[in-house]
Amino acid sequence: MVTNFRYDFRSGLVVFLVALPLCLGIALASGAPLFSGIIAGIIGGIIVGSLSGSSLSVSGPAAGLTVIVFSAIEKFNGQFNAFLLAVMLAGVLQIILGYIRAGSIGYFFPSAVIKGMLAAIGLTLILKQIPHALGYDEDAEGEFAFEQLDGENTFTEILRAFQNPNAAAIIITLISVAILLLWERPALKKYSFFNGIPAPLVVVLISILINYLYNYISFLSLSGNHLVSLPKANNFNEFLGLFTLPDFSQIGNPQVYITAATLAIVASLETLLNVEATDKLDPLKRNTPPNRELKAQGVGNLISGLIGGLPLTSVIVRSSVNINTGARSKMSAVIHGILLLVCVISIPSLLNRIPLACLAAILILTGYKLAKLKVFKEMYSLGLSQFIPFVVTIVAVLFTDLLIGISIGLAVGLFFILRANYKSFYFFQREKLKGGEKVKINLGEHVSFLNKASINNILENLPENSYVEIDGSKSQYIDYDILETIENFKSTAKQKNIRFTFNKNGHDGQPTAKTYAPVPVPQVDQTAYDQLFENNRKWVAEKLKLDPHYFENLAMGQSPKYLWIGCSDSRVPASEITGTHPGEMFVHRNVANLVVSTDLNLLSVLQYAVEVLKVEHIIVCGHYGCGGVKAAIEDNNLGLINKWLLNIKDVYRLHKDELMYMKDPNEQFKRLVELNVIEQVYNLHKTSIVQKAWLKDAKLHVHGWVYDLREGSIKDLEVDIRKTFAEYDEIFRFKDFQ
Repeated sequence: MVTNFRYDFRSGLVVFLVALPLCLGIALASGAPLFSGIIAGIIGGIIVGSLSGSSLSVSGPAAGLTVIVFSAIEKFNGQFNAFLLAVMLAGVLQIILGYIRAGSIGYFFPSAVIKGMLAAIGLTLILKQIPHALGYDEDAEGEFAFEQLDGENTFTEILRAFQNPNAAAIIITLISVAILLLWERPALKKYSFFNGIPAPLVVVLISILINYLYNYISFLSLSGNHLVSLPKANNFNEFLGLFTLPDFSQIGNPQVYITAATLAIVASLETLLNVEATDKLDPLKRNTPPNRELKAQGVGNLISGLIGGLPLTSVIVRSSVNINTGARSKMSAVIHGILLLVCVISIPSLLNRIPLACLAAILILTGYKLAKLKVFKEMYSLGLSQFIPFVVTIVAVLFTDLLIGISIGLAVGLFFILRANYKSFYFFQREKLKGGEKVKINLGEHVSFLNKASINNILENLPENSYVEIDGSKSQYIDYDILETIENFKSTAKQKNIRFTFNKNGHDGQPTAKTYAPVPVPQVDQTAYDQLFENNRKWVAEKLKLDPHYFENLAMGQSPKYLWIGCSDSRVPASEITGTHPGEMFVHRNVANLVVSTDLNLLSVLQYAVEVLKVEHIIVCGHYGCGGVKAAIEDNNLGLINKWLLNIKDVYRLHKDELMYMKDPNEQFKRLVELNVIEQVYNLHKTSIVQKAWLKDAKLHVHGWVYDLREGSIKDLEVDIRKTFAEYDEIFRFKDFQ
């Protein structure tokens, strides 16, 4: 808990810094009181953050609702308190949606569309923050729409920003970007100071200091609209005056219910999309319960509307910042809400000294992480059926808004799904005969009305004077529309002299069960099998008793120091005999612990361990009494494994003189086990992977061990490989590495 709190507090602090101007900007763009955005941010953090089932999602006022809020307030003739009643009712509707389990709709959005949404948000962040980075702040933070209310659009605002740059803001932006990039460098991260303090906090503090110094430099100055502009209260009564109560006298106004329904639907959809996207960004790939999220959002909107706040949703911008700064649990969202509450009361003057340029730098780098070129390459490699919906979603979100863009992307994704369904519901076979042509159409497992157009096209283009067989005997379901289409084809078949048969196996448009001969089930010891799960439960309980966050911390990643290449023998468990714990040893096992130059499995493990995990020790461990070694020195034909054991026979051939000198077969067997281990150590050093690591002065040591089953002890064969390999046949050594 203490470890998680350290990460969560750091993330919550950064999200607070980013959320503060966004809350104010969204309120300004919505035509609502500025403090209503702060209220929504506080409620989204403390209330929704506490009730939500999401570990990393952050809620607050959303840019996607600004147009709805702006037009709704206009329809209420500027009466903000009447609008607040609609926000409360929207919250009630969301709670109802959660209880009727409407949250499952979030599962119906394709992954390509969700990834497109994330990339689009990243690009939008970059484009919308460029003016702030240049010091041109005509639009408030949180204005994410392409076409703006003032008649400008995203690109014209960027053009105007380049035409009207502010030197003071540009200096702050460049310094902020430099700090953010340098803070991530491995050379700095190895120091605890740089790991303990979040770079965005440093950026904000230095930017405030620079802004203060600007007071003494005449040609460098920041106008008021380039700083955070938080409403201030001089006393407690003024602070209470910033809150607004809803107008309950409007309960009979139909417009209240129309607005409430609109907010509930749009906010719920946006929340479901954002938590789905957040789950994809989560390093631990945790899943958010969608219905619980709707209930949490409903409670949040109910309270927000009650005390004068804007409607809120899960927000991907703040959530992605939360993830990028290393949050581990939903406590970070709660902390960000608490900081909003405490700081707007206690230090509003200091907060109003924060330049928007430094926050723009933070958001631009966040946007870059969401829209890296690597994401585009990965989606392209998956094929056009994934890449096109991905790109269409990006373009649509950029030039419209989040929900419209998602809808367009979903429509394109659905097209590809239908197209694939159109092509894959049957298998077509053609065969030339003397009297014509034989055509056989094997229907798939599930044939629905969506395949009607395709089956029509096939039947209309069948050749004359042919024999046609449609086989639906293996289909679990054939829709009535398909059956009707096939039956109607009979008259056309006669006109074309097509001999036609249809094996429908009793299908009448309803699913039919297949019948199979009973398969004899072998008798097994179910008790022994069930014991494995019982053992697992006990092991989990023991670990959690010692450390309640054991598995949570373990899931964060691995950094083992050892790579173990051992035998598959069940009596030689690597962790047990070395006393290591999960996460401390990377393990590869095969029959007789061999290192074979053509074994891609082992080489992949080796490369990952050396180049990615940076292990410091590679251990090849054999064991006395090895069945693989014993089988290799016998002449029994064992089938496929003969090819694998040839590698051990080669070891025997290389050391035949030494082994034949031994008269005792047991001693000869034990020595071959040791020689096999030594030879595998040599084989490791023949690989370019190990040689390349040494060339780069990696702290990598290779060891040869033998485990004694009878004693339980480990013997180090002390293979001085660096010295020996230097004298080894240089034909195995590589000299040039790219």
